[in-house]
Amino acid sequence: MAAVVDRTGAAVFAHEAEAPYLEGDKELVKSSEERPTAIEPATVDVRLTGGETFATAAGPTEVVPTPGHSPGHVSAYFPGAELLVSADGELAGLSPEMTPDLDTALESVAVLADRDVAETVCFHGGHVEAGTERLEEIAGGE
Repeated sequence: MAAVVDRTGAAVFAHEAEAPYLEGDKELVKSSEERPTAIEPATVDVRLTGGETFATAAGPTEVVPTPGHSPGHVSAYFPGAELLVSADGELAGLSPEMTPDLDTALESVAVLADRDVAETVCFHGGHVEAGTERLEEIAGGE
């Protein structure tokens, strides 16, 4: 992230619970021998708390707090397009080895399932034509 900021001058938006990790004040939650234990710190310019709405070219976008995968994980919901930007792996479900707080993550999925979602762009997995119904399945333990 620091390299992207250096190259582009982009502002960094992050949930306030993630800021200490991004700024180098705390060790990453999912550190292991295979994963780096530190990142090059970057300043968080805008600290989110969840519930913020931004005007975008795609219409209004709601920041939805979805902790569990990490303490300050957030998702972006575009209600006018019934589009969700969230999740990992094509909405395959929760991965216990990558989700430090499974109970909270399931609660977060249930919060997302309350929205009208027709399609999802997954952080690690691309675009899937799945939404509310699949989110309800995951929240129910399927």
